[in-house]
Amino acid sequence: MQAFSFCKFCPFKKKLYLCSLMDTEIKSIEILIATILDDIRQKGYSSVQPFSIGKVETRMTQFAQANAITLASDELYMSAKQLQHCMRASKATKGLVVDDADLIHFPINRFQMNLYYDGECFIYTDGLSKFIVHPNYKMKISRELVAQVNFITATRVKDPAEFTLPKYQKI
Repeated sequence: MQAFSFCKFCPFKKKLYLCSLMDTEIKSIEILIATILDDIRQKGYSSVQPFSIGKVETRMTQFAQANAITLASDELYMSAKQLQHCMRASKATKGLVVDDADLIHFPINRFQMNLYYDGECFIYTDGLSKFIVHPNYKMKISRELVAQVNFITATRVKDPAEFTLPKYQKI
């Protein structure tokens, strides 16, 4: 029987061989996000279908169960449409566009970010950027309307004290 050790850097606390598999999946997702961002810059749009960036985190699931919040799925989705929304001109003129690197690395960085609930959406933040996730968002996947836990948008944090407001519950 082969002994396995646990990866001390992995937010999933998985065995090393599983962490290696997950690392490959994360790299593929990061490449896909980078491709979509390039498509948007070059063509103004991307035809990539919505895609999963991984399982919904345990802390989000537990909070949702404890507070009677319906999570439409156990996977967290991103879409080209929502990434395009992050990059729109009105955000750029206000200096609110999140760096490409932050968008690309969001699937793995979210595990180290603070997570809040504002009564409608979950918000991941690192203090500089915030990434908004809707727990029950209806979107078209392969021409079919389905409900998913979906990444909605990302923006720069204007005031870090925003998360001390009473509407935000830290998870």
